[in-house]
Amino acid sequence: MEKSKILLVALGQGAGNVVDGLLSKNKSYNGLFFNSSLFDIKPLKNANIDKNVYLYPGTDGSGRDRTKSKEMIKDNANAIGTLLRKYPQTEVMVVFTSMAGGTGSGAIKTFIQIASAAIPTTKINVVAILPSLTEDQLSLRNTIECWNDINSIMDLISDIKFVDNNKRNTYKEINNEVVDNLDLAYNLMGTHIDGTIDRKDSLRINTADGSGLVFKLYDGLKDAKSAIDLAIQNSIFAQPDTYDCDYLGINLKIDGYDPNEIAKSFEVYRSTYITYNNDFNVVVLGGCETPTKSIKLIKMALDDKSKRKLERSKKRSLIIDFDDEGSTKENNSGIEDSHVGDGGELEFSFE
Repeated sequence: MEKSKILLVALGQGAGNVVDGLLSKNKSYNGLFFNSSLFDIKPLKNANIDKNVYLYPGTDGSGRDRTKSKEMIKDNANAIGTLLRKYPQTEVMVVFTSMAGGTGSGAIKTFIQIASAAIPTTKINVVAILPSLTEDQLSLRNTIECWNDINSIMDLISDIKFVDNNKRNTYKEINNEVVDNLDLAYNLMGTHIDGTIDRKDSLRINTADGSGLVFKLYDGLKDAKSAIDLAIQNSIFAQPDTYDCDYLGINLKIDGYDPNEIAKSFEVYRSTYITYNNDFNVVVLGGCETPTKSIKLIKMALDDKSKRKLERSKKRSLIIDFDDEGSTKENNSGIEDSHVGDGGELEFSFE
């Protein structure tokens, strides 16, 4: 893949942080930021309001309202299409969104439809950020609705990666991992006497139809299988049930792990590409099945929160009765008796 022909698109705040990190990592990428709030754009180092930012006119955030976001992008569809057509050289457009929010979550379906029409020759990849299972009911519901939107236009999407927010403790850790992993995947190329991955090979792997995975391998483990097992365990991407894939790309440090042993961990239906370098170990899978287990867990978490909400009994008021002597009566709430003043009214004291 040629980085100058990759267009990174951030829909909303969470996505903007990741795209900003990738642009800081490598200035060769092109980047666009779409948002409904200037407040979300200001902290981003690589977002230039006069160059690569599109703010929906007359808006001030979506408030995590997906319906509002859908209305905003439809109102701006022509302008967005015109902007995207300024990047006709784009070979791969990578669209980032947080699934639990509003601005990106609600816009993702319409945006991909606009992008597909604006640059018909580009391949559209998606990086969708799943929430943690502990997030609130609205976040989980938005995620499921966003999942359904994405699946309804899967024919327009090449590679899709789902980021699992349960894998790290903070958003910053997740963002940093996503940036490092994707930059390694897009930098998969290498030339070596024992194997070469050229730009077309990298493009084929990174844009295969289906779910994509990136595994960073740690140095110093006893064998290749142990390295793969640990990489899968630590991966920030949602994992499928099986690791069957269309394409497998392996780029390893010279004199390190045996790539043939690594390849045994995966069922590859089309091609395996191998090369070597001096700095890192990365394995990229293209064309895997969708990691449905992750969304099923989110649905279970939402059902649990919805059930507990229905069972909740929220008390908003309490009437206190008085006896003839002006004292409060005990009630079922367990409130202690209070004394009253001479006028028969409750007295309040503030320290």
